[in-house]
Amino acid sequence: MSERGHVKPCICPEVVFNDHLIVLPIAGRLSTKFSPDGFTSKRHSCRAGHLAIYPAGTSTQCNIETQSDYRYICLQVKAPAFNQAVSEVIDMDSVSLVPQFGLRDPLIEQILAQLANGLNNGSSLDHIYVDTLSHTLIVHLLRQYAVRTQGLPDYHDGLSQSQLHRVLDYIQSHLAQEIRLADLADLLGMSQYYFCRLFRQSMGITPYQFVIQQRVELAKMLLRQPQRRAIADIALECGFSNQSNLCKHFRKITGATPNGYRRGIA
Repeated sequence: MSERGHVKPCICPEVVFNDHLIVLPIAGRLSTKFSPDGFTSKRHSCRAGHLAIYPAGTSTQCNIETQSDYRYICLQVKAPAFNQAVSEVIDMDSVSLVPQFGLRDPLIEQILAQLANGLNNGSSLDHIYVDTLSHTLIVHLLRQYAVRTQGLPDYHDGLSQSQLHRVLDYIQSHLAQEIRLADLADLLGMSQYYFCRLFRQSMGITPYQFVIQQRVELAKMLLRQPQRRAIADIALECGFSNQSNLCKHFRKITGATPNGYRRGIA
């Protein structure tokens, strides 16, 4: 769950986090008295643009210091979902997420901003898009901010031709529907971590990028038909949540709007 928020300067009571929390201050400063084990405590400070990562099970008491409202982006990573994703990669007992303060990490900042912007704009975020961002974030946390007694597995061979055909056929026949990363991985009986790496090695792009490309190709085909259907109807038939979402991806891939593309072939 991701959100943008703001609060007045204040001292917040001590809380214990049941889930992993990633906080990016946008304006103001956040000072925390942080306890990683419930016994010892340390003080940390995060100013605007610097991340804090609070692992599940830790506690903190916050002092929000700012001349105006303290504004932030916050991402709550549910502990069961995190544990499930990690267990697909390595033994969960061998992993411990490490608290971080005053951190600059462009990848995490980008993921937080993309999720928060989508929610605040009232957009219906594509499931495979959210799945891809979540998977990318969890793997990044494992690589960069966790103590591990096991290394992360690596794969180099890509999908077999039969596996690739199965996945591509499934995507083509479900473009108008929600496509989940878990569904694609389950189709081949493998973890999402394994599937994402093999798919990218085979196709050169992520599953999400491929799905968007194919939806745009379907939209181009429908736009070439003599019946001048409404762009909003074409968007839904191609699996986009709305006309705006189609226009954004269509312009990014083709350099033209759907209407501009249709006028160009008239």
